[in-house]
Amino acid sequence: MSEMVYNFPSSIRFGWGGAEGTGGCVKDLNGSKVLIVTDKGVRRVGLLSSVEASLEREGIPYLIYDGVQPNPTDRNVEEGLEIYRDGDCDLVVAVGGGSPMDAAKGIILMARHPGSLEEYYRGADPGRSITADVPGFIALPTTSGTGSEVSRGGIITDTAENRKRAIGSRYLLPEIVVLDPGLTVSMPPGLTAYTGLDALSHSLEAFVVDQYAPIADAFAREGMRLVAESLVKVYDDGGDRRGREDMMMASTLGAMAFHKGLGVIHSLAHQLSTQAGIPHGAACGIMFPHAIRFNLAEGPAMGRVAYRYAEVAGIFGVGAEGLTVTQLAEEAAEVMHKLLLRLQVQPSLREWGVTDEDIAVMARNAILDHCHPRNPRPCSKEDMVGLYRAAL
Repeated sequence: MSEMVYNFPSSIRFGWGGAEGTGGCVKDLNGSKVLIVTDKGVRRVGLLSSVEASLEREGIPYLIYDGVQPNPTDRNVEEGLEIYRDGDCDLVVAVGGGSPMDAAKGIILMARHPGSLEEYYRGADPGRSITADVPGFIALPTTSGTGSEVSRGGIITDTAENRKRAIGSRYLLPEIVVLDPGLTVSMPPGLTAYTGLDALSHSLEAFVVDQYAPIADAFAREGMRLVAESLVKVYDDGGDRRGREDMMMASTLGAMAFHKGLGVIHSLAHQLSTQAGIPHGAACGIMFPHAIRFNLAEGPAMGRVAYRYAEVAGIFGVGAEGLTVTQLAEEAAEVMHKLLLRLQVQPSLREWGVTDEDIAVMARNAILDHCHPRNPRPCSKEDMVGLYRAAL
């Protein structure tokens, strides 16, 4: 059995109005000047106001970098890093979804590490090691999807190759995570759906990875249960307080679960975002049914995977009476398809503008992606092509 490493060192502070204590969190980490990393959307809708007010009450100076793109790039890291260094900052506060958080991880990495960001990507040759020499880092998620606030990894688009690359280390985890459900209430239904599907994708994929990791499996089960209970509720009514709490927790639990690993869904979805501009959560959701059917095909792991997907179907309310394990497992694919339709997420890639020419490029990059090696069924480039075509 391969070694399983869990990293959960962050202080997680959960509660409505938690953002109002940001200044106190900065003082807890002995920060004296803050760089807030966010995006223009978060700033425009006023989600920074409570953070800024808290810093001002505590007399803590701050600068803001709001140029992070929906799929953060190496250039975003460079831009934020320049502001951090020129402003003599010593602590980073990320406010937003996974994009600002991943960009912030790149910024704290490069703030004190030598060389270029490219040398720290997973699989870089030659590569450099990430050390503990990073600034203080606080994360406040404003969406319930990526779980980046408790993930040791970050996904950055390499603009030279137009593909997503990964950085990862326990040293990139925020020291303090503020989970304030109030920051997610303003999400419109579409964004609620996309981010919710992202949260689900982490628990769903981690749950079937062939790795002995009961701790991660427990997080995955509860993460899926909370999504099944509350995603449609908050899609229909964004002000549902319990639903917003559940989805924020589901997001965090999903990221804790994927310490175990992810799979082919993410390798496919990463390319759909960079090549076709499909929001990451929607891309994951579109690939759910096709990846489930692919993983259930005959192979050495098929029996174990069938039991796992049968459990997924049960979590989403499918009754087991009269069904074999395999039949119940196959229902998981149908459940996911119905969930997409309920959330008004177009399940056809062609309707999102994906072409046969795109598939050739995406399949080539998907096989290079870092996620699929832990998929329960091994994948070839031809498999990637087939999965994309199945979703057309």
